[in-house]
Amino acid sequence: MQRMQKLNTSFSGLLKVTTPLIIAGIAMNLVGVIDLILVAGLGEAQVGGTGNGQLLYGLLFVVGMGFTSGMQIIVGRRNGSQDYKKIGPLFFQGLYFVLAFSLGLFVFIQWVVPDFLDALFDSKNVVKYASIYMTTRGWGILFTLINLLFIGFFVGITKTKILGYFTPFISALNIGLDLALINGYGPFPQLGVEGAALASVISEGAGSLLFIIYTLKFVDLEKYGLGKFMAFNWERTKVIFEVSAPIMIQNIVSIGAWFTFFVFVENLGERALAISQMIRGIYIFIMVPVFSLADAANTFVSNLMGEKNFEKVMPIVRKTMVLGILVNAISFSLINLFPEFVMGFFTQDITVYGEAITSLKLTTFSMFLFTLGFIPFRVISGTGNTRTALLIETMSVIIYLSYTYYASVIAVLPLHLVWASEFVYFGFMTILSWSYLKWGNWKLKEI
Repeated sequence: MQRMQKLNTSFSGLLKVTTPLIIAGIAMNLVGVIDLILVAGLGEAQVGGTGNGQLLYGLLFVVGMGFTSGMQIIVGRRNGSQDYKKIGPLFFQGLYFVLAFSLGLFVFIQWVVPDFLDALFDSKNVVKYASIYMTTRGWGILFTLINLLFIGFFVGITKTKILGYFTPFISALNIGLDLALINGYGPFPQLGVEGAALASVISEGAGSLLFIIYTLKFVDLEKYGLGKFMAFNWERTKVIFEVSAPIMIQNIVSIGAWFTFFVFVENLGERALAISQMIRGIYIFIMVPVFSLADAANTFVSNLMGEKNFEKVMPIVRKTMVLGILVNAISFSLINLFPEFVMGFFTQDITVYGEAITSLKLTTFSMFLFTLGFIPFRVISGTGNTRTALLIETMSVIIYLSYTYYASVIAVLPLHLVWASEFVYFGFMTILSWSYLKWGNWKLKEI
């Protein structure tokens, strides 16, 4: 009888899976930052429009991402229990979902989103550029979701090394096209905001092609049950939906809260919105290592649940948090020592420095609370208890948006006090997540 290969849960084993995810995450989010930096030279309305377009696009595709995340959790379970042949059928059901869902999103983006934006924002210039970004970006929604499907597969089987190579290449291509298309270098036309969106469409299409070629050539298709196409099977898809549906709703709630935050911030004016979009670009960028660590913890826990090694779950949480706090200490130090240098990438207007830097410094403090709350929160999903995670997310978001609305619309407080809402959000998430891991019956969850 073949001896079961156990997951390496040491710091080195954790870093082996996490490091490629961090590299991939930094590369992916660098694109959004570069978009905002290049568009910043075109005007504040372009920055606000592009930033809101990025958020709305994210709000739509994370619904599909919720499905692939659910698939990833089940793939991790099957990988941990060495039921490798059952992984392929999961992947193919995910593929059928992605094809259908991307078609629906494309139609929605092209024919519904422009009117939705017009009804939502007061500034016609922000609406104009957000609509340009969205309708162009919508042509690549299929590529976005296919890439997420492959990422879910490779993370689920803990073979993340390839992501550390592919994603930087895709991002480098995207940034190169940004430079060429936003400002129009050489033979390329100057497309502005449209160029930023088009660059993403082309690079993600190239990424999908790379994933397909690599999988066909280097992955053991027979081992993972990928040797032949499988027809759509509702029973298998239903199993994925049972895990992923709460994550899909949770992603809508989470990104929707971000989007609503910027709708509220617009009440403070176009400048406050532009500054907040710049801060968001930096904030998301420094969040990437913790996102990656949390994703690694999620798939480690899913594999451990498959192995029935429940006693190793909490040590994984603690080890991941230690790494997250160390990484945060680095970004915290750099931003607080050189805030003008960081903001200088986005604007040379010294009149915005004071307000922007105060808010930026505040977010670096909230990162430590983010680490303490988000990693155990993602671990809850890794155990398969995605409904509990949805409940925690929803409760935290309600409190978060209540404070944000009061601060930006009712009291009209300074921008940095509006950004203090991050402490409210992550504070509640931390308390609720740790309470469930300590007293909840997460070990009993079967998938």
